[in-house]
Amino acid sequence: MPNGNDYKRLQDLLIQVGNGIFARTGTTFDARYDKLAKHLYQSELQQLDFVENEMAAVRYINNWVHNQTHGRIADIVSHISADTILMIVNTLYFRGLWEEPFQPMGTRNRRFFPNGPDGPDSFDTPMMAKSHCMPYYFWQEENVRVVGVPYRKNVTMYVFLPVNSTRELLQSLQTKLSAGVINDIVKKMKMKSVTLLLPKMHVSNSVSLKSVLQQLGVYTLFDSQEADLYRLLTGMVNERFDEETIEDHFDVLQDTQENAERLLKKRIPDCAIIVRQGIGRGDCLKANCAYGGKACVCCAEVDNDFRRRRRRQATKDMEPTKRIFVNEMLHKVDLTVNEVGTEGGAATATLIDRISSQINMIVNGPFLMVIREETTQLPLFYGNIYSPK
Repeated sequence: MPNGNDYKRLQDLLIQVGNGIFARTGTTFDARYDKLAKHLYQSELQQLDFVENEMAAVRYINNWVHNQTHGRIADIVSHISADTILMIVNTLYFRGLWEEPFQPMGTRNRRFFPNGPDGPDSFDTPMMAKSHCMPYYFWQEENVRVVGVPYRKNVTMYVFLPVNSTRELLQSLQTKLSAGVINDIVKKMKMKSVTLLLPKMHVSNSVSLKSVLQQLGVYTLFDSQEADLYRLLTGMVNERFDEETIEDHFDVLQDTQENAERLLKKRIPDCAIIVRQGIGRGDCLKANCAYGGKACVCCAEVDNDFRRRRRRQATKDMEPTKRIFVNEMLHKVDLTVNEVGTEGGAATATLIDRISSQINMIVNGPFLMVIREETTQLPLFYGNIYSPK
């Protein structure tokens, strides 16, 4: 962690995305997939020996993650099974300085209540303090206070704190939040003079996205008998899918009705296209149709059972060792929040106790945190914080 002088030389904001594609030695991929990986995701297909030199492959991938996250995440994988063909790793590194730093002289231990003000197991934790004009909103329907803590360069941390918060209240709140709801709340926020007490945090968590996606109904991707990812490999593509040449390989990714129809006809060559009106993207894809240009396109004469039989037969025709499916998805987060930003440092001290504010907000119970890039409205980090420890 840099010292104060080092931190002054850091960029106000750094958001860095890394994409790594690691393939088993000897695996050859379809030229279009290779081209998309290189030009769209700026990622090279790196060959590694998963079978004869597993530990070297593990070290290589973990070192790549370590470098991409500037040392924040040291390892993401500990074992690679012998039947693994491909590993796709995505990283996001975020470092930001607060628009107005918290006041180091105001940081001191205060009580945190993980089970509510009257609940057990409360403890002392260092809490940062500052008074400044910040976006604020009281979500009356849910009895939730929301404050926005701006970083420099158009990024904001939003803190959602239920009144007398508990783990159960926070989990209930999370079921009611969506991108649309968050955007609506942000629009309703007003600049207020806020005195904010916020815990210093080092948040680290590992999640299996496979189990999360399966809870959301995504099963085929992880099923060796049903997944149809075999088209990634050279020599295993059904020729009917490759007869059409697209001059610009980015054209096929555009969100248009024409591309949705093209995608559907690649899956089912004898498909008679119909357009279903008034159906959103999620419901459209659940119906095994294709979505593009705000239109849901489906096949009029081919039912879902026929599509499944076609996929299953294509998979059965392959050699067992060449079946492509997703075995696991891993997600790991490491985030530090302190007085200056997401790294160490120092700032000019100002006593907070002498400043009167319109709003006093003490984040001393479970809360939800969203770090959002305001231009795109995309969340960089999102999650419940049950304990700042």
